[in-house]
Amino acid sequence: MNSFGNEMTNLTEQRIMVLCDFSESMNNAIAHGMQMATIFRKEMCLFHPLQKNGKAEKLAVQKALSKIIHQLKKDLPDIPISSLTLKGALPDCIDRIAEQYDGIMLVLTSENVKAKLPALQVSQIPFLFVNGYQPESLRYKNVLLPVDFRKVMKDTSLWASYFARFNKADVTVFPAMEKNKDHAVMIRKNVKFIKHLLTNLKLDFQISNSGKGSFGLPFDALQRCQNEKHDLLIIPSSKNISLIDLIIGLPEAKIIKKANHLPVLCINPKRDMYILCD
Repeated sequence: MNSFGNEMTNLTEQRIMVLCDFSESMNNAIAHGMQMATIFRKEMCLFHPLQKNGKAEKLAVQKALSKIIHQLKKDLPDIPISSLTLKGALPDCIDRIAEQYDGIMLVLTSENVKAKLPALQVSQIPFLFVNGYQPESLRYKNVLLPVDFRKVMKDTSLWASYFARFNKADVTVFPAMEKNKDHAVMIRKNVKFIKHLLTNLKLDFQISNSGKGSFGLPFDALQRCQNEKHDLLIIPSSKNISLIDLIIGLPEAKIIKKANHLPVLCINPKRDMYILCD
């Protein structure tokens, strides 16, 4: 068992980070974090951002995390597990998680999603939002990959390929239908790139067209997930956020709230993503 505290260490292995907020639903995130660590053969790290200064809080949190790790190791002795505490709110810590501690993904619950999205907006690693840990939500065997006209589709498709490679998941590519000619051209280019990527990796995939445009695509994708029993939805977060978005809520926030027990992997289009190492 390792505990990094807030000190720099020489780390070489990528880690699945799990946001531990000590809420009643925290075990959901831990269960999915364990599944991610198992699928991708990575270490799982229980992470807590310290909002207050003071040694007492830090020691109390580290003690609580150590207790959780001790219990987990009894049931899953072969998976390396560590803990990490850093000073600051989540948006202040997210770059350090990736750059200094080799985090490759952050697993967190979908509760209070609006408060968690600002960290995603500056993140270089995807956020996996989860709710519950029923067996069907832990499979990650049937991935839906919506495709719109944005360049970030190359990042979302890369993560779809990871689940196909490491978990033998089936991938359904779900392109939008655009009337705008320029957008339609970009979608075709994105689909061509994704087909080339998945074919070269000899991965199973199918293409099923959406009847919606790019802006309605995420909601059509969510409906398909619920109808067709997909167990992972991969979407990009918003890039350009308007005043209306701030008032009525971001599309990804609505998707995550409506997803129920479906895990949703969100990728930030504003930053270059870290690549998963074999």
